[in-house]
Amino acid sequence: MTIDDQPFRLSDIGLPASMTPREVPHHFRRVHRAVYVSPGLTLGPVETIRAAWLRAGPEAVVGGVSAAVLHGATFFDHGDEVELVRAPTGQGRRRSRVRIVRTDLDPRDIVAVDGMPVTSVIRTAYDLGRRGPAWLGLAHLDDLTRSTNLELGVLWRYVVDHPAVRGIRQIRGLIPWVDPNAESSGESYMRHLVLAQGLPRPETQVKVFDEAGRTVAKFDHAYREEKLAFEFDGFDYHYSDEQRASDARRDRETARLGWHTERRNSVELSNDPFEFLGRLELLLEQRARRRRR
Repeated sequence: MTIDDQPFRLSDIGLPASMTPREVPHHFRRVHRAVYVSPGLTLGPVETIRAAWLRAGPEAVVGGVSAAVLHGATFFDHGDEVELVRAPTGQGRRRSRVRIVRTDLDPRDIVAVDGMPVTSVIRTAYDLGRRGPAWLGLAHLDDLTRSTNLELGVLWRYVVDHPAVRGIRQIRGLIPWVDPNAESSGESYMRHLVLAQGLPRPETQVKVFDEAGRTVAKFDHAYREEKLAFEFDGFDYHYSDEQRASDARRDRETARLGWHTERRNSVELSNDPFEFLGRLELLLEQRARRRRR
């Protein structure tokens, strides 16, 4: 690592012999007090986190969504705000681009990632799974199980061993719903709506084959016996003319094979989740009756 590709503190590297402190702003870009980067460096998530951690000092621990990103989670854009954990003395607060959480951490809950102290995968899941809203907690848990070696049985034991904290009932309810096959936070949100309504748990990433054995579709969620699928349509992917045409062709082909597909985007689900849930429940009943005939 060099000062050309990472944030740094001048106190850690020292000034070049030919540079005075007054000249520093002309050669480096300041991102936090006493923390600088080379002028041409674009800060990605890891560099943004490192800069905030350097500003806070080595006793701070990277936590929350910032820790999840360092562990490889990808569902959420990290943005500029970094979450750091400090000992419980003082107040939890937000300052410019940094959120400080005050809590005790067992040394076993801290691991090193890219030279920074970071909450372990288990501790990160425990923290994020207790935060509301519940669908967001589920999305974080889906993301961590997909991107790490998180074992839900180990997480459950950790939750049992750390009771009587805010959000503990939420994470207990979410763990049985976690699905590492989820491919986006929108899919997690959609599945949470369905499960919270008491509907049967769907299969995820279900492939459909035609008569020749060719894959014609992979559904986000499906009830295989009823041949009923429901898809979360993200705006970034499903709203070009080309992709809409592709989705329509796929839906026609799966309909020919006996499948019915319901599609919703985040706006539709947020504005009227009960329309979607009522429609899904009705279709489940209808197609289950048809299958029993």
